[in-house]
Amino acid sequence: MNEIAAELIRALNLEVIETLDLPGRPERRSPLPPELLAGALGPALRNVAPDGTAWTHQSLALSRLLARENIVVATGTASGKSLIFQAMAFHRILEDAEAKVLVFYPLKALASDQHARWLDMASAVGLDSSAIVKIDGDMPTSERGDALDAARIVLMTPDVCQAWLMRNVGSGLVRRFLERLALLVLDEAHVYESVFGSNVAFLLRRMISAKRRATHQLSENRRLQVIAATATIRDPEEHLHRLTGLTYSVVSESDNGAPFHPRQIIHVNGADYGAAGETALADIARGVRALSPRRRFIGFMDSRQGVERTVRQINEEGVMPYRSGYEVEDRTRIERALRSGSLDGVVATSALELGIDVSDMSVGINLGVPESRKAFRQRIGRVGRSGPGVFFVIAPPSAFRRFGETFQDYYAGSVEPSYLYLGNRFIQFAHARCLLDEVEVLGGDQASLPAGVDWPEGFADAIRLAKPGAGRPREFDYIAQVGSDAPHLNYPLRQVGEANFQIKDGRGEYQQVIGSIATNQAIREAYPGANYLHMGRAYKILEWSTRSYDRSIRVVASTHPVQTRPMLRKTANFSLSPDGIVDSRIKRAKSGLVAEVHLQVNESVEGYTIGRTAFPYKGLRAENPNMSRKQRDFRTTGVVIKIDEAWFAGTQKAGVREHVAEGLLGLISRDRSISPRDIDATHTNIALLTEAGPKRLTDAVVIYDAVYGGLRLTEDLFVEFERYVSQLDKAADLAGGDAIVGDDITAQLIEWTKTLGAGQADLGSTISTPDGWFQVYKPGSIVCVLYNGNFVEREIIEPKLADPFNTGLPTLFYSYRLNGGAGFIPHDQVQPTGQEWSWVLWNPDTGEFHELDDAHQSDGG
Repeated sequence: MNEIAAELIRALNLEVIETLDLPGRPERRSPLPPELLAGALGPALRNVAPDGTAWTHQSLALSRLLARENIVVATGTASGKSLIFQAMAFHRILEDAEAKVLVFYPLKALASDQHARWLDMASAVGLDSSAIVKIDGDMPTSERGDALDAARIVLMTPDVCQAWLMRNVGSGLVRRFLERLALLVLDEAHVYESVFGSNVAFLLRRMISAKRRATHQLSENRRLQVIAATATIRDPEEHLHRLTGLTYSVVSESDNGAPFHPRQIIHVNGADYGAAGETALADIARGVRALSPRRRFIGFMDSRQGVERTVRQINEEGVMPYRSGYEVEDRTRIERALRSGSLDGVVATSALELGIDVSDMSVGINLGVPESRKAFRQRIGRVGRSGPGVFFVIAPPSAFRRFGETFQDYYAGSVEPSYLYLGNRFIQFAHARCLLDEVEVLGGDQASLPAGVDWPEGFADAIRLAKPGAGRPREFDYIAQVGSDAPHLNYPLRQVGEANFQIKDGRGEYQQVIGSIATNQAIREAYPGANYLHMGRAYKILEWSTRSYDRSIRVVASTHPVQTRPMLRKTANFSLSPDGIVDSRIKRAKSGLVAEVHLQVNESVEGYTIGRTAFPYKGLRAENPNMSRKQRDFRTTGVVIKIDEAWFAGTQKAGVREHVAEGLLGLISRDRSISPRDIDATHTNIALLTEAGPKRLTDAVVIYDAVYGGLRLTEDLFVEFERYVSQLDKAADLAGGDAIVGDDITAQLIEWTKTLGAGQADLGSTISTPDGWFQVYKPGSIVCVLYNGNFVEREIIEPKLADPFNTGLPTLFYSYRLNGGAGFIPHDQVQPTGQEWSWVLWNPDTGEFHELDDAHQSDGG
């Protein structure tokens, strides 16, 4: 066993469940292309390769690049991929005095880490440091133009390309940059998936199209060539084609000539979340710091606030937290300390799992099963770069078996596909708005798709809908409003239709911005009354400001912080009409159905808990109006499973439905490499939208995309429902009493699944809602109602069932306050808005109102 691992296991009395040995291997080398060695780059290459050879995959990749191919290098971590694209970048700019190179790094931390390496190589070839510039959100906009014009190689995040470069694409300096752009580098290409990757896919197509328009004569030297580098990706050629619309040659793991140092991956018994898990990680971290000679560690967990709590628990000066949401000064300080070696360790979220090259990290620690195999391999790759390494996974003995796999299966299995959802109508609409602006300033035909790349199906329709004055479905109104007259700024790449808040420290006029947070994170971490941890310091959340000119969350330092947990509530409404079902995807059984549907989801924080004491906002608000519920409401897609059988239906079986939802959610997220932040599930507060109004269901679960508009991340749950149920059953056999879903329930599920057959839409009248309760807007809610053709805010008075046209089918209406009197409107002409509304249950026979099922406590990020 690895000496470091053996000492830690002995000193900390760790219980080892399973160990995987990753053996080392020797290097394989081959000659570098003569053209590179004989050119201006030759002396610098001789410094790193005195014998004129490099690892076999490096030499192969450079040969293909010299042949003007687009390539994707898909080899393991620490295999020297950076040398490939750096060598080609400097070759291009040394051979062509005007050529420019653009390097995309998906994270600021990665760009910062690699910036110094680019500067070192620039110095080696005799270039001034001004030839290399890093442009990200931390560089003031006033400085970017001069930097772009002077630099030969530009390191940039895609976010800045979207919000700044493409927004200014009509300017002379950006046109000149695009005209001279000869090489595009996409590092860590596997990160470009899901919401972020889908947005980047359209951004890259727009940028490539803009280059074609900006270039007067497209010579072979200025034809844009693309290098993509990734450690973990399935079908790299197909993924890069979908990402960019271009074709690629692949340098694969079978070509990899890099040596490996031996590493051990050790599954040790421990809690995989919460206070017990955080303590387990902190104990191993302290154990590493006690080793002699000195060793350094990196710890990973998927909770932003958990990272902060763990570092506070370690309570050592040489250990820092790292996650998204920090200001530039804080991030830079941590990154410099990591590179200089002054930090003994860091505890981080996925923000540090990519390509950060700290060669002397000996120990890695992961709390829980990583959310994907890709993430797992990236995190393992952070240790053992300059010598043997060990990587601990802290999780209960059944952690892998609960999802139908062993530890060995999990590591040995092929990595998940990288999913891009290019057909998402909201993403397409956002980028159509941007493209129309770009075509207007660069010149071109707004009625047709730009040439030079393959555009996703449906994008031509999105352009038509995005044109000023175009008639479009009402569902696009919100996303159009978000974009307003500055779509490049208002449509960020990492989310769709999601608002951000600044976090401001201080009272009155003296407030300092210390970070930022998105709404979906804020309702879980930075809700009113919460104790919020940031850079190892504790703050109390005072209030939210949602004004158009000030979207911020105000905090003050907390001197005696205690852990708070949010009381979260989720509701999901869907219809089984033809418009409510996605692509007619419905299967029916005699006692239920499975369907992929369009959903209206609301997530709200209803208060918080300290220990076992609950502090609901409905009680706190009377004393402090700032203590009010916060929420996000969005349209999305998901899969509904409705089973009207005694073992599944009814309020007494809520626990069964909860476990089934949790099990299916975990399976599809791991099977399809979906971030837990991007999908969610609910087993309560589900309503079926019927002609009469929303009716409560107590025999259904919904697994849904937790992003605005829905990317159909959960569609495979419908397509392969039978396989996922079988996987639940396998997990029940492997995990026994620790299984998420017991074998008695999985047996019932398998039998029920056998009865599923083809279904049809418009089944609302055949769906039973036996308790007769409707889900309605609570009296006093502020909502939008359709009034004289426009949506205006009004206060709900009460719901009513009425049949004004004598159809024999009473329908839900609302009365609302109007000029001292009351208005009357059908339920389908009411929309939620802002924060001052909520759902309740209403029985039209008795007139009773009941609150929805209780909000559940969450660890909150």
